[in-house]
Amino acid sequence: KTAVKLLADYETLDNIYAHLDEIKGAMQTRLRDGRDDAYLSYKLARIVTDAPVELDLEACLSQEFDPTAVLELFRELEFRTFTDRLAAMAGNPAQLSGGQPPTETIIIQSRKQLAALAAALAQAQEIAFDVETTSLDEQTAELVGISLAVQEGQGYYIPVGHLAGEAQREEGQMTLFATQAALAEGQLPLDVVLAELRLSLTNPAIPKIAHNAKYDYAVLARHGLVVTPLGLDTMIAEWLCDPASKHLGLKDLAAHRLGVQMTPISDLIGSGKTQGNFSTTPIADAAPYAAADADLTLRLAHLLRPELEEKGVAKLLHELEMPLISVLADMEKEGVGVDAPFFQKMSGELATRLAELEKQIHELAGEPFNINSTQQLSDILFVKLKLPQEGLRKTKSGYFSTAANVLEGLRPNDKTGVIAAILEQRELTKLKSTYVDALPEMINPRTGRIHTSFNQTGAITGRLASSNPNLQNIPIRTEVGQQIRRGFVARPGWLFLAADYSQVELRILAHVSQDEALLEAFRQDQDVHSTTAAAVYSIPLEEVTYNQRRFAKAVNFGLIYGMGAYRLSRDSELTLAEAENYIDAYFKRFPGIRRYLDQTKRLAKEQGYVETLFGRRRYFPVFQMSRQTAGGNAQAINRAEREAINHPIQGTAADIIKVAMIQLHQKLSAGFKARLLLQVHDELVLEAPEEEVEMVRPL
Repeated sequence: KTAVKLLADYETLDNIYAHLDEIKGAMQTRLRDGRDDAYLSYKLARIVTDAPVELDLEACLSQEFDPTAVLELFRELEFRTFTDRLAAMAGNPAQLSGGQPPTETIIIQSRKQLAALAAALAQAQEIAFDVETTSLDEQTAELVGISLAVQEGQGYYIPVGHLAGEAQREEGQMTLFATQAALAEGQLPLDVVLAELRLSLTNPAIPKIAHNAKYDYAVLARHGLVVTPLGLDTMIAEWLCDPASKHLGLKDLAAHRLGVQMTPISDLIGSGKTQGNFSTTPIADAAPYAAADADLTLRLAHLLRPELEEKGVAKLLHELEMPLISVLADMEKEGVGVDAPFFQKMSGELATRLAELEKQIHELAGEPFNINSTQQLSDILFVKLKLPQEGLRKTKSGYFSTAANVLEGLRPNDKTGVIAAILEQRELTKLKSTYVDALPEMINPRTGRIHTSFNQTGAITGRLASSNPNLQNIPIRTEVGQQIRRGFVARPGWLFLAADYSQVELRILAHVSQDEALLEAFRQDQDVHSTTAAAVYSIPLEEVTYNQRRFAKAVNFGLIYGMGAYRLSRDSELTLAEAENYIDAYFKRFPGIRRYLDQTKRLAKEQGYVETLFGRRRYFPVFQMSRQTAGGNAQAINRAEREAINHPIQGTAADIIKVAMIQLHQKLSAGFKARLLLQVHDELVLEAPEEEVEMVRPL
């Protein structure tokens, strides 16, 4: 913005420097000091129009080429627009779909057709299913249609919620103007459709296939049809085959795996401010789109199954990830209660405290300024208050960084107290906007509760992720974080019951490393961090101080994440030599851990992947690349080594809690009212009637 203003005033870079004496304050200093960079940037950004190049554009026109080979290359490089254009030029839809046959669409609009479909489903070996809805929120979405496939190349579409009439815009929102105030013609009643589908979609002998099955399962369950058994989710299958895959969406995956360019949803409902609703899409347009979703899901399932077996993750899919889908769907449906008045009161208190902090910061700085502006804050801290700048990096705009870790490092040298006030102001601002103000707005009006969404494929390690809202990341160490947690409330007469694993990752480390000292500490039920401190400092267990234990804890967890001496030195008050000595002493007392770290890094480099105890893999192509080039990228290799060390431990911990969730869900479903609500990594949160707590606790 400053550059734009300067150019508006002076028109050219040369003219800015010709009038440098007219520009006052720190800006003049920065312009003077940055003159060489300014002119270098100008030179680099300017297009060279007189390069000695002779260009004959006519000669550049492509003449004869092999469309099939070019299409294959375009697909590999993910040139989707070029792929569409080339296929259209060739006039061959089969080329556009990678040689795959198009989907034959059968629209079910009569009871006779529905009965024939039900008969076909009853004889099927497997059924792919998909739903079309009014929204992406599985707790509020209404059914518009159901698509099914039992053989490749053919898909059925059953419309149930398409509206008659046309969409009109009202105050920037898409609303429906139903000319007949009713559903479009050619649709069967939803209850009739679900009744006919129920027998096959709940037949235990016929596995069901879907892409992102949790969504389709949850929507149908909310409408009274619980699909079972879930045999394969093509999104999860792709993720298990390639945990770093960027093709988890159905359209992306079909293009990547099958070479099929599917119709984007935006072609039917628009996008951005003009985006409509699938219920307003004419049945004739919606049916091919929906039928292809089910058909392509079936084709992908057939393609992915052999790869799941080849990579040794089929058992993980069938015994862990697929059974977990219904557990997560039930947890999301349950939701969690929040006390809206509590949060409203807390919001007011935080607003008052933030106003006090802003006033305090301005007084300490000696002038008012925008606390949220990096430039203004940098000027206050480093120019006016003259806080030390040694070792600090500048941002692209030429100002010193004011990131949280930078401010934390400045705190010991700040005699004014302004750093502590700024850090508190930032923390409270974030908590207020992210949780205190946001949570009451997310209460579902139908249930009166908040419903988070759990993502199975959100992390390479297998850990679940929570979003909209993220209920796994509410801080617990600060007083305000604890206060936010008090805003979550159980039903009247019910209690929250929380259970977590004790030191689960260190227990896994003891198991995989078979380090005798670490195993013995757990066998004796000792405080493992105190045991570590006693071993490294060569002192009796009872003499370990609080700070020694805290330091040992940081090292125990740091080593799991591949921390070296430099990082330990940076994060502690030790010199590099002291940190190296500490780690040497640590490994002398725990040689099995050193052996595990070395073996895991070697294994990752030799075979290109590591596994959890359940067989969940993480691949490291960087090691293959480093063998092909001289040395490779050292930074990338070091990061991959740290990830290789961590994956078998953190990934196994994620798998263990999933096993617990499945087993606990089964036991609770066998007669208890208590339900699972949340998973927070190694912790499970339940809600139970008071009279069930003592029976549920041992489970």
